Amino acid sequence: MTIDPGTAAVDGAGSGALGSRPVAPGATRHGQGSTRHGQGSTRHGPGLLARRPEVVPVGATVLAWAALTAESVGWWINGTGAAGHAGHEVFTPAGIVMVAAMTVAMMGPLSVPGVRTVAFTSLWWRAGRASLWFFAAFIATWTVIAACLATIASTLDGVLGTAATAAGVLVLFCALAELDPGRAVRMKSCDRPMRLRGNGFDADVDCLRFGLLSAGRGVRLCALPMLAMLALPGSLLLMALLTGLTVADRVTEGRRWLLLAALYAVLGVGLLWVGGR
Repeated sequence: MTIDPGTAAVDGAGSGALGSRPVAPGATRHGQGSTRHGQGSTRHGPGLLARRPEVVPVGATVLAWAALTAESVGWWINGTGAAGHAGHEVFTPAGIVMVAAMTVAMMGPLSVPGVRTVAFTSLWWRAGRASLWFFAAFIATWTVIAACLATIASTLDGVLGTAATAAGVLVLFCALAELDPGRAVRMKSCDRPMRLRGNGFDADVDCLRFGLLSAGRGVRLCALPMLAMLALPGSLLLMALLTGLTVADRVTEGRRWLLLAALYAVLGVGLLWVGGR
């Protein structure tokens, strides 16, 4: 049994618009629907995750930012915090947790298109599970990537003298990356769907594979901003700015490359100025 993204046609089971349209009350599909037991009746329909799958990444992103904000407050009070959990200590339990939280905060919004794809091309009664499998694979892949990038960021800090200087240089490279003429094409490929099987263990595996594949496609576009963020992990302001620029780049699909390049350049120069003080 297979489902083609965008058509939601299930082999051997008929076809219908399974996208964002919930099943009408009383309608039947695959044996579901209205069933009477004696005097009463029970009706089944798509739940919240089937109708609004973006709840998964948005909710996780909000929680991640809340955790990072609390950590930042603790850093200012006690003099320790997010900055100590990256770089050399990234492969400790506390470091992995911190890197994972930073990954969700930055990359969570970028997983929304993929989450919606797996939810709206799955059978409605397993759309929520499909969303969770995709999001878990997407974030797990990016967490591994971020852990590796954190060690590179730590090395750059030592070579360039200060974390702010390292972050500034990397942000300037982000500005240069916006000038790549093939960037828009690669950006569109990030959200390209794949064929998903309709039910059972194979369907769950497909959702995991799609999450891993989507994260891998985004490395060419998002690795530099993430590396810049990890160079100065204690700055929530820098993280918020880089996340905003990365999301804006994806939403506009490269059409505002000149504006984004200018914003990256201004941010990079500002970081270099801070690092040189």
